[in-house]
Amino acid sequence: MGAAVLSVMDDDHRHQEALAAAGYTGLRGTLIFCSLLAIVGALLGSVVIAILWNMLTPGLSETLTTWAGAAAGAALFVLLGLFKIHRGNLEARELVEDKEWRRQLLRQHTDRQQ
Repeated sequence: MGAAVLSVMDDDHRHQEALAAAGYTGLRGTLIFCSLLAIVGALLGSVVIAILWNMLTPGLSETLTTWAGAAAGAALFVLLGLFKIHRGNLEARELVEDKEWRRQLLRQHTDRQQ
């Protein structure tokens, strides 16, 4: 039983390595990437979105529109980052699954020839 557990753990480790090689982004990478995007989005939003907000509603204070623009920019950029990471992770999984499928087909093909 111990050998079977080790075999499964080895397969999981190989699978994780294959995903990482294919460009899969884990939790740590996602947090770092989204944090950086939140900073960039807040900086951009505090200027661009605040200006647009001031144009649409001229009665609001500049401080309020700056903070609202920063929050909206950060949220927008984080959502964009999460979307891109999700798409990239799906592509990485498909790539790994395709390679494994081809490997199994080749293995079956060579077994039939013997």
